[in-house]
Amino acid sequence: MRTNTLKQKLRDGKAVFGSMITFPSPPIVEMMGYMGFDWVLIDNEHGSITVDAAEPMIAAAELTGLAPIVRPIANRMDAITPFLDRGAWGVQIPHVNNAEEAQAAVTACRYFPLGQRGLFSGGRPAQYGMGGGTTQEYVDKANENVLVCLMLEEVEAIKNIDEIVKVPGIDVLFIGSGDLSASMGYAGQQAHPEVQALMVDGIKRIRAGGIVAGCSTPDNLLPKFLDLGARYFHTTVGRMLQTGGESYLKTMRKAAGE
Repeated sequence: MRTNTLKQKLRDGKAVFGSMITFPSPPIVEMMGYMGFDWVLIDNEHGSITVDAAEPMIAAAELTGLAPIVRPIANRMDAITPFLDRGAWGVQIPHVNNAEEAQAAVTACRYFPLGQRGLFSGGRPAQYGMGGGTTQEYVDKANENVLVCLMLEEVEAIKNIDEIVKVPGIDVLFIGSGDLSASMGYAGQQAHPEVQALMVDGIKRIRAGGIVAGCSTPDNLLPKFLDLGARYFHTTVGRMLQTGGESYLKTMRKAAGE
């Protein structure tokens, strides 16, 4: 089993940057690794990525040292464990609103005695059973290396942070500003003062609870959240294509006198 370098970077206090991809494309994932991203969010919740489509994307990430994290469609064991069995280094679970839901997520991600993940030690994470070592050694390494990131995306979740941080086994709590803004009645207004105030409060309470904090935020506001101690961020492949494409076309059309 590979060592989760993303977890190690976070333990060292480093900021890590990823990008979300919603469509099956191992080559793009591989390119992201060569570009220097720390991790990729393979998104099963939105878009067309299935369990089978995710596996070659996970392999492409590993090829370039990129940490493959999957966002499953829901906080259910049957939606989570198939991606871990195919080699995902962790999961980013959407719409976790209270301690009970947080505990359910942790339970799905880890083997006994830390959880109830079904034992399957003959797949990619265990080198198809040909990597040597005992099943117990695999279980111990898997429990240690899996990254559990929970997404706080509603006002209810922010209110319940002080209870959520008490659940053992959480590595990252990530405030999703898009859905949070919608739950506050300001859909799409992540920079709205009230949304920002709630996010700042949430990040401070996550950090006070001893958990790594992350959030989605407009790029110009990222320094503020870095200063607050947030360390886990991602953009999207679509946004990168848009900004890069727009910049290229603007430069070329200007050169062409258009």
